[in-house]
Amino acid sequence: MMTIKEAAKPTLAAGWVLLQVEAVGICGSEISGYLGENDLRRPPLVMGHEFSGTVAECEAATDLAVGTRVTANPLISCGVCRDCRAGQRQRCLQRKIIGIDFPGGYAEWVAVPAAQCYPVDDIEDGAMVEPLACALRAVELTHVETGDDCVVIGAGIIGLMAAGLLARAGARRIAVVDPNPSRRQAASPWGATAVFASTDELAANFPEGVDRVVDAVGLSATRRQSLDVLRRGGRAVWIGLHQNQTEVAGNAIVRDETSVVGSFCYTDHNFSRAVQLVNDGQAFPSNRGWLDVRPLEAGDAAFREQARGPAPYAKILLRL
Repeated sequence: MMTIKEAAKPTLAAGWVLLQVEAVGICGSEISGYLGENDLRRPPLVMGHEFSGTVAECEAATDLAVGTRVTANPLISCGVCRDCRAGQRQRCLQRKIIGIDFPGGYAEWVAVPAAQCYPVDDIEDGAMVEPLACALRAVELTHVETGDDCVVIGAGIIGLMAAGLLARAGARRIAVVDPNPSRRQAASPWGATAVFASTDELAANFPEGVDRVVDAVGLSATRRQSLDVLRRGGRAVWIGLHQNQTEVAGNAIVRDETSVVGSFCYTDHNFSRAVQLVNDGQAFPSNRGWLDVRPLEAGDAAFREQARGPAPYAKILLRL
């Protein structure tokens, strides 16, 4: 379970700032941590890597002013390795994440590197920059082309965001698969042209398969399904992290020349692009039935609700 405890304000390392948290999202990976099924998240831990807040303390040397509303890129890397120098900090062997390796946003205060803070116009929207950056990376890795048929498995927030970004990239048809009827209903405003409760239903409508698939769930079953619905030469991107071990038909991958690519976090460009889309009002549909906002004190109940099974809301934000 999760409990609310008193804690001291974080101490600031050089180049870091203190944020007073105002909004923080619940991620599926944190549900796995709550259930003890995530090998990165071990209690006792202050989770929360999708957050926004107001700068409360900062060094004079930073460009941030106290009172600035920001979100923060929670990915910390060494900055000097080959991948970091190439702009691929998500691949750094020394990478760490606020909310896993450092105390996260399920708290009144959180410390973050000043260089990784981005001003946002809206606190709640700002807390959803991080999952949008994840979706941007996943869609980027699909190599989607104009006119492609695409499938997104899972209508959680990253799946819905991926559907919207695939539409923006010029996909012809975008099918979203999710067994939860509430989540299926939320998919059309994001850009889905068809919704299905299962990949069996989808296969009847796409008999030749599809060009691109994003698995935004990460179960062994959904990973296999992502390959089953691909046409020959198609490409599947796996971004979900719910299960580790997955058995797939390897010979089919060889014979059909399909590609399977993992997508983890985002590049700095993905994150800054997500900030731009959010601040420009281009990130989310006007219909927000997919979002529920609750007080931080309701966090444990929200986690218990989602741990029982897919919640009706694709995203739950906690407000402080």
